[in-house]
Amino acid sequence: MVRITERVVNTYFAKLFLSKPGKNDIISLDVRPSDAINVANRCKAPIYVSKEIVLADAIRIGYGTGRGRDAKPTYDVYLDSASEGPDSVAEELNLVRNMDIAVKEERYNDAAMLRDKLTELRKSRH
Repeated sequence: MVRITERVVNTYFAKLFLSKPGKNDIISLDVRPSDAINVANRCKAPIYVSKEIVLADAIRIGYGTGRGRDAKPTYDVYLDSASEGPDSVAEELNLVRNMDIAVKEERYNDAAMLRDKLTELRKSRH
């Protein structure tokens, strides 16, 4: 797995965790995020992003705002889990991710239901 751990000024840092199937030994390497993401993508391994980075740097995705140059891509982001329980940012990203999957699979009723849940979640935080 990969963890994008922090940003210092304009430089991101990452850790790559490697293990052999069936073994408990894990090797942790400090690597450039671009290299770590490439390895994770090739191995179909999860990529985790520090919540602080997402809150500071992620693009907030809005649906129903029109198409064109203002459209932003949807990113598949997993946050480090919060030790104090459910996290509304992680819940929002999960809803966005699942909504994007539903649209790609042409499950438009599911996508609409997820969009409504996302709208309610965003309203409840403000």
